[in-house]
Amino acid sequence: MSGTTRTRTAGHYLDRDTLIATAADLADSIGWNELTLSKVAEAVDRHVSSLYSHVDGLDALRREIAVLAVTEIGDVVWEASVGRSGSDALTAIAEAERDFARRHPGRMAALRGHLGADDAQFREQATRIAQPIRTVLTSFGLNTQQVAIAHRVFSATVRGLIEPGTPLGRADDDIALEATVALFVTALESGNWPTL
Repeated sequence: MSGTTRTRTAGHYLDRDTLIATAADLADSIGWNELTLSKVAEAVDRHVSSLYSHVDGLDALRREIAVLAVTEIGDVVWEASVGRSGSDALTAIAEAERDFARRHPGRMAALRGHLGADDAQFREQATRIAQPIRTVLTSFGLNTQQVAIAHRVFSATVRGLIEPGTPLGRADDDIALEATVALFVTALESGNWPTL
C-alpha cells in the first residue's frame, strides 16, 4: 500500500481495500484523532453514505486501519530479519519499526488503540510480528521462558522509543535506539537473562 494520501477516485470503482488504505494514509497525514468519515469520503470523492457499503461506520473503519497497520508492520519486521541474525537482526528490526512509525503516525496510533481489543484477526497478525523476533532471541541460547521475557522487554522498549508523539527525527533519538539495542544485546549475551 502506498504511504501517500490517495485522492479523487471519482469515475473509478472504489473497492474496500482502497478505501481502508486511503483512510490510513489520511490518518498519517492529518492525525488519527482528526480522521472522520466525511474527510475520508472527500479523499475518495464519494458521498459519506457510499462508505457504508464497505464499513459500518467510523469505529469499524478505525478497526480496519488497525488490522492493516499490524499486517504492514509484520511485513516490515519479516523483511528486516531475512538473512540476518543476532544483534544485526535485532538492530534491523528496531530500525525498521522506527522507520515505519516515522512514515505512518496515524497507523501507529491505530495500532496502539487496538492492542487490547478482542480481535482474532488482529491477534493473528500480531503473532506474525512476534515470530521472527522470537526466532532471533532463541538464537542467543535462551529457553522458552527467557524468550518470552526478552520479547516483551524488546518490544516494549522499542515501541516506547517510537511511540507517536515522541520527537522521532532528532539525531539523539536514533542514538538512543541504537544504544538501547546494544545494551539489550549485551544483556542477552551475558548468559544471565532472567527466567520466570
